[in-house]
Amino acid sequence: MKVVFSLQKLLPLLVTAFFFSSCSAPEPQEGVEDIQVIDTHIHLYDTNRSEGVDWPPVEDKILYRPVLTEHFDEVADREGIPSTVIVEASSRVEDNQWVLDLVKHNPERYLGLVGNLPIGTDEFAGLLDRFSKDSRFVGLRMRDRPGGDDFFTDAVWRDLGLLAKKGLTLDVLIHNFTIDEVTEVAKRLPELKIMINHLGGLVITHDPLTPEWKESVKRAAAQPNVHCKVSGIFQRSGVKPPPKKQSFYAPVFKVVYEAFGEDRVVYGSNWPVTDRGGSYSEQLKVIQSYFDPDIRGKLFRENAVRFYGLD
Repeated sequence: MKVVFSLQKLLPLLVTAFFFSSCSAPEPQEGVEDIQVIDTHIHLYDTNRSEGVDWPPVEDKILYRPVLTEHFDEVADREGIPSTVIVEASSRVEDNQWVLDLVKHNPERYLGLVGNLPIGTDEFAGLLDRFSKDSRFVGLRMRDRPGGDDFFTDAVWRDLGLLAKKGLTLDVLIHNFTIDEVTEVAKRLPELKIMINHLGGLVITHDPLTPEWKESVKRAAAQPNVHCKVSGIFQRSGVKPPPKKQSFYAPVFKVVYEAFGEDRVVYGSNWPVTDRGGSYSEQLKVIQSYFDPDIRGKLFRENAVRFYGLD
């Protein structure tokens, strides 16, 4: 028996199917490709310079190589990252100028430098005046801790105050410093904008997060001048090789996001240190997949512009 469908009978079925398929189709989600992403944490250095580098060490087979603009440009073009902020990778004062000169050919991509100056020394004020004349010099990072437990001298407090008066920023690597020390600085200098690096420096494992760490994050976040960088997640992994699943990092993301909120979290990669644990793309996807599309514009761009005072 031959079955014939007339157009008159078929048309209502097609309209109904189209209606229900349209209603059930998911809304397209905004990805980072729709945002002018600012990566706020990369390092640049050249191991071939005659004076060498003081970081990374020669024995680091992954990182001890020239890491220059052409290398980041390749990554950024591939991943769709329009611009970045460079973070110091050297304790040498003149390397601040070396980086600023290195990137001056491309100001649209290389927006700023978080530099390194000897806080708590007689020469600090003059050096700060010199480098802050360049609008790309957006602040300093505290990484090293000369003096150990006696680091926070009157001279250090004086120089951190100078940083605040100039409207510059302070990144803090939670390695030689603690989150509670960040809270102390924030209370004493409420005008100083402070950025905790790398999700608060926790070594991430499958174990539950300690109450002590959670409370220290909350205390820091209670200070409105403290922000937190969602960066370097593979390097914070105590599991090797670092997992590439969002669920492994989600408990830390949750604590940081609930403490700091959508206006005080900032994206950074920590490239090329990312190469120790995985690809740039893998890390970016883990971070992107956790945070709701509604706040990605702030995480990946807007908060960085406001914090670092970027043009």
